[in-house]
Amino acid sequence: MPNAKTGTHRPLPEPAARSLATALRSRREAAGLTQEDLASTAQISVQAVRRIEAATANPTLGTLYAVATALDVSWTELILEVGD
Repeated sequence: MPNAKTGTHRPLPEPAARSLATALRSRREAAGLTQEDLASTAQISVQAVRRIEAATANPTLGTLYAVATALDVSWTELILEVGD
């Protein structure tokens, strides 16, 4: 269980992180957005987008929600896509 005092949480397993990276990149490109466009719309850093797409980030649900909203998709749909 995550430690509420330190804010640490479990990282995504590597296959899930890669799947999330692929899904986000694919959706971003299909929407005709650059990483900079997505970051600006989602109000996160470009570095965060790059790290998620490189499968090196461990995004919070809040970040996933912001990115999904910027891509005009529900965050639950995005999570289900990663689970495929």
